[in-house]
Amino acid sequence: MPERPLKGDIQVDVCVVGGGINGLSSAYHLRKIDPTIEVALLEAEVAGFGASGRNAGQLIVAFGHGDFGQQIRHYGAENMGTAWRYVHEGIRMIEALLTEESIDCDYAPTGYLQTSLRVEGEKKLRAYMAFIKKIGQVDYMTYVSGADMASEFDSPYLGAALLDPRGGMFNPLKLMRGIKRAAIQRGARIFENSPVARIERTPRSIILKTGGGSVRCEKLILATNAYTHTLDGLDGIDNVRMQSPLLVHGNVTEPLTPSQWEGVRWPRRCGVNLMSDIFYSFAPTRDGRILYVGGYYANSPPHKALSPEISWRFQAEGHHHLGQFFPALKDVRTVQSWGGPISTTADFIPHVGFASDPRIVYACGCWGHGIPIGTHNGRTLAELTLGLKTQSTETWFVRRKTRLWPGRSLASFVSNKVVSMRQSSSTKIGRKMKPPLNFGYSD
Repeated sequence: MPERPLKGDIQVDVCVVGGGINGLSSAYHLRKIDPTIEVALLEAEVAGFGASGRNAGQLIVAFGHGDFGQQIRHYGAENMGTAWRYVHEGIRMIEALLTEESIDCDYAPTGYLQTSLRVEGEKKLRAYMAFIKKIGQVDYMTYVSGADMASEFDSPYLGAALLDPRGGMFNPLKLMRGIKRAAIQRGARIFENSPVARIERTPRSIILKTGGGSVRCEKLILATNAYTHTLDGLDGIDNVRMQSPLLVHGNVTEPLTPSQWEGVRWPRRCGVNLMSDIFYSFAPTRDGRILYVGGYYANSPPHKALSPEISWRFQAEGHHHLGQFFPALKDVRTVQSWGGPISTTADFIPHVGFASDPRIVYACGCWGHGIPIGTHNGRTLAELTLGLKTQSTETWFVRRKTRLWPGRSLASFVSNKVVSMRQSSSTKIGRKMKPPLNFGYSD
C-alpha cells in the first residue's frame, strides 16, 4: 500500500525528493549511518513509479554510455576502472540489503551475457574486451564462442558473447518496495502522492511545498533524475540542465510453456544484452516470462510534462521481433507494456555531488545500470549530506565539474538526433540479416 500523502507542515534535518532507487537508498542510508537524524522523503507518485520500478530487470556492471575508446581518452583507464568498481559495489550493497532487511525481489544471481550479432561479427565485442582489460575488469569475464552460444540458444542472430557472473535477474518494483519498507523501519518518514509544487531557499532553511503541506529542512537531496527539470524553484543552481529525459519502453510476455522453454533452451536463464546499434535486452523472470526492452523505440520529449506512456508500436511489433530473435517464441503474447523516462547527461556519464547551493546534493544519469549505481549513490549522497569524507565521496566523478545540457529545446533536439542516428544504423544492420529484421521505432 502507498504511504499517506504529506498533510500539514513538518520540519526535518534532511528532505529527499524522489522515491526511486537514488532517493530510497539515500533515506535508508541516512538513518542507517545516523539514527538520530530526522529524514523525510517526498514522492510525487508511489515509490518505484519511474525507471527504478520499471526497467530491464537486470543488475549489470557498466558505467555511462558511448564509445569505449572515447571514455578512456576523456577520463583515463584508472578512473573508468574506479567507476566500474563503484557500480560493482552497488550490486554487493543490494545483495547485502536483501539479506539484512529480508527483501524478496525474485533475485537470481545468474550473471548476464553481453552478446554480439552474427551479421556484425565480433568487432564490437573485441573492442569491449580490450576496454575491460584496460580498466581491470577482464578477470570477471568468460568468453562464450559463437558455437557455444548456438548450443545454448535457438536463435539465428546471436553470436559470440562475454559472460559476466556478477548480478543477475530481479523484480525491480519488489526491490523498490523492499527498500522503502526498510527505510521506514529505520525511521525515515516517506510521503507518497506528494508532488513538490515549489522549492524555496532562504538563508536559514529550505522549504518544499506540496499540495497538502510543506517540509522545512536544513539539507536537501535531489533524487529526481529524469524529473529534475520539472521542479520549480531551482533557478540559478544549474540542476535543471544536469540531465535531459529520454523515453524508453519495455514489454513483458505471458508465461512460457515448458515446450517453449525447451525450444529456446536458454540454460543459464540469464539476461542477454546485444552489443549492437540494434539494441535489445532480454531477461527471464522468476515466473517464466521474458521481459525485453529496446529496439530504439525511444524519443526525447520537447515538453516538460512526463507521464509514462505505452509505445503502441513496441506493444504491437515487439512480439514479432522477439519471435525473430527466438523462433520458439513466435507465438508468445505480450501481456504488458510500459514506458517512461530515463535520465541522460550531456557527457553520457552519471552526475553525483553538490549543487552550487552547498546545502543541496543530487544524482542523475543512468543507462541500463541505474539500480546498482543508484543504490551506491544513495549511500554516497547520505555521506555527503552528513559531511563525511569516504572513499565514495572522494570518487572522481562525485567531485568533478559537471557538463551541462544547453536549453531544453536544443537538448531535446540533440537527444533525438542521437537516437535517430542509432535507428538509421539499426535499419541498415537489420537489412543485412537473413532473414531480414524490420525494426519499428518511436511514436
